[in-house]
Amino acid sequence: MEISAPSKSGILSVNGYLLQAFLFGACAWWLWPTSPEWWGFGVLSIVLGAASLNKLLMALRAMVKLYGREKELARFAATSRAPAPSDLADQNALKDAGMIDD
Repeated sequence: MEISAPSKSGILSVNGYLLQAFLFGACAWWLWPTSPEWWGFGVLSIVLGAASLNKLLMALRAMVKLYGREKELARFAATSRAPAPSDLADQNALKDAGMIDD
């Protein structure tokens, strides 16, 4: 049984979501204010943190979807059989099967 590699587009989407989550989280941490007079950056930081959490959840959903797809493909590969080669039917075999009246 041969298991195929995961699709590149699925891997790229998961990695893209994780990169976005990291960047949003890093920006949220970097923008967190050190004094109350910069409260506006705190609001922006909270929004970026929420976006980071959303992208992380999207990455997890994409991973589960990709895992399910690969598991289903492996199940199909395990239950299917390879095509067997067959000989070409000759005149006698066709006559015996009643397919021609020669």
